[in-house]
Amino acid sequence: RKEDKISTYLLTEKKAKNILESILKWVRINIVLPDAKIGWLPFAVREGIRLVRSEKIDLIFSSSPPHTVQLIAANIARKTGIKWIADFRDPWLEIVYYQNLKRFLLSQKVDRMLEKKVLLQADRVICISESIRSLFKSKLNHNKFDVLPNGFDARDFESIDGGKEDIFTITYTGVLSDERIPYGLIPAIKRMKTNAMDFQLRLVGAVCAKFIKLLDAEGLLQNTRIIDYVPHTQALGYLKKSSVLLLVIDDVPQNQGFLSGKIFDYLGSKIPVLAFGPVDGDAAKILNDTSSGTMIDYHDSDQAYDWLVQAYHSRQEWISKYKFNVEAFERKHLTGQLVKIFDKTANPTNHK
Repeated sequence: RKEDKISTYLLTEKKAKNILESILKWVRINIVLPDAKIGWLPFAVREGIRLVRSEKIDLIFSSSPPHTVQLIAANIARKTGIKWIADFRDPWLEIVYYQNLKRFLLSQKVDRMLEKKVLLQADRVICISESIRSLFKSKLNHNKFDVLPNGFDARDFESIDGGKEDIFTITYTGVLSDERIPYGLIPAIKRMKTNAMDFQLRLVGAVCAKFIKLLDAEGLLQNTRIIDYVPHTQALGYLKKSSVLLLVIDDVPQNQGFLSGKIFDYLGSKIPVLAFGPVDGDAAKILNDTSSGTMIDYHDSDQAYDWLVQAYHSRQEWISKYKFNVEAFERKHLTGQLVKIFDKTANPTNHK
């Protein structure tokens, strides 16, 4: 029905709601490869070739997921003979929703072949993080790999009121799926409540039912405000008015290179970040290098509590503790780096 909402994190939910959903999920991960956009491929290739010829385009840039985009670009590049840069904001086989799903070996083999085809054919490959570059280099030992993270536009924050909420506010924006439940946060904020600290946990976006149940079981729903998806500018306003920001890296085996897009908006907001995830991962390194927050283990409620209590009792001093050296992640700077990669790919003889 038109009014029904489709979950944006269906593949990361551990249990299907019914038999039909189980069947569709099985078909999606084993038959529809590399993703549900594959039916678009022949039409996009045909239109892409027409555009290359009519607009005299001399460089293809494709960014994924969905990874069907890379197959489309590979076909256009092969049929037109022009240079092609493949950009990955997430890995292919190791993408988060595949890591806890059982797939047929044949399906994995086909997916692996598609990935290898893209990595081999692309003139250059851009990765979102050093860990993902290392992952791809372990599959194809080549010097064609570059790292270019996501970023933020400083202008997005210029018109936002920097005033804070009257109450101590912990804000999370985006999808909070089963793989992103911050288990260490729940005992920490329960202790805050027990010790008569006045706060709110603000969740903006899609929140999984499991996390809501966990909060309810601990009597924390009355301290929680859940807000549906809002326009980007409004989401940034929520960030700026917060006391601290909550970040959770998906709790799956190969997650060191995961960089959620929201981390860069968090950096741009210049509000301290409390993150749960791999303490040796790329996100932890960014928070540390930019002096923007701290990464703690998923279940370390004691460290989470200590961090939050310090933030609660000395809010201005706590913010001044962080330097927010985030200029390297401004999109103006990142675009300059991308232009250099474009130029190096399109004119390799000028960059020997």
